[in-house]
Amino acid sequence: MRHVRVLVVAVIVLASFGGLVAQSGPDKEASWGAFIAWFKAAPRARNPLAAYTGKLQGDGKTEAQAKQEIALLMPLLAERSDWIGVYFDKVFSQPITGDSEIDLMSTQPSALLVASIKGLKPGTALDGGMGLGRNAVYLAQQGWTVTGFDVSEQALVLSRANAQKAGVRVNAVNASYDSFDFGSSKWDLIVLAFAWAPVTDPAFVERLRTSLRPGGRIVFEHTIQNSPGPRVTKALMPNELRGCFSTFTIASYEETVDLGDWGGPGTSLVRMVAVKQ
Repeated sequence: MRHVRVLVVAVIVLASFGGLVAQSGPDKEASWGAFIAWFKAAPRARNPLAAYTGKLQGDGKTEAQAKQEIALLMPLLAERSDWIGVYFDKVFSQPITGDSEIDLMSTQPSALLVASIKGLKPGTALDGGMGLGRNAVYLAQQGWTVTGFDVSEQALVLSRANAQKAGVRVNAVNASYDSFDFGSSKWDLIVLAFAWAPVTDPAFVERLRTSLRPGGRIVFEHTIQNSPGPRVTKALMPNELRGCFSTFTIASYEETVDLGDWGGPGTSLVRMVAVKQ
């Protein structure tokens, strides 16, 4: 069933809507440290916070105490990134069957990307949060010089193997959005497809703009969150993305409900191509 494609962090976001509980700094750090230590060692679960709730109650906390602990963790999951590489290492360690009904992630290039580069002269491309390398490999097959980065080492192992299998070269780098050097006037194309990119941060969008050559473009696709709460997956609110890229020319833009990577059918999505002038 396609419902297995629903990413656990979407479930986590929904679980947060009951409200958040404030807690002092040292206690907050202790709670986060305990969660991360458990998370690194625990088997992959579709809903890690549900599993952690069970663990807390098994350790002797009451149901109310466990819920309070989970409420504390929710905004931290939205704010911090040290858990993301761990999560995706677990995800990408699962066998890839090639069956879209079973796999958590798509193995085909983004249809938006395919349409967006038609007629473009190949140049230098960057794939942020490259995952399996589906978009990076496709671009390399079309003659682009491609670099991709991801926080998951396991994702990079798979993306390099997929590039080798396709007979193309992709420079795959282990980096986060904070640590990757985007450079200046370096890219003709940047792909951010379900990549958890922090595009609501004006400083990050300016880094993207600075790193593009004149006429360079951003191909962006991600989920929309229709309810308030911590945005663990960097999901965008309706009508938000245009404002984030107000310094670009928007070549195409749509908000729709469709089959999304990780989210399955009926997922609220935003798709955009933005050009630097």
